[in-house]
Amino acid sequence: MKWFHSRIHEPVAFSSVLAVSLSLHIAWIANVLVYRVKAVEVFFTLHPGIGPVSGLYSLTICSFLLFWFLFLLIFRGRDISHLRERVFWFFVTSIILFFVMTMPVVYQVGVIIE
Repeated sequence: MKWFHSRIHEPVAFSSVLAVSLSLHIAWIANVLVYRVKAVEVFFTLHPGIGPVSGLYSLTICSFLLFWFLFLLIFRGRDISHLRERVFWFFVTSIILFFVMTMPVVYQVGVIIE
């Protein structure tokens, strides 16, 4: 059980948290676009039986992996302890914004300009 007592290095943890945060932003923006623009909905429909959710999940997973590897390269071998509080609050803000922006009451509101 040596793996249980091992530590996760700070750059790996920061990369994960930042990648999740940015992926949440991409997910809610894509969700709003899928609901608002028919062409985006058609583009995100990878499997007709599932609908655009298949594309949304695929985009979110791919964006997470891309950002994670990018931040791993950027933070590798650096002392980034001074960013702890900023990264934490960015993560908390991302979760709250994702929760609010994916509520149907919010993204279904329409404005008609006459």
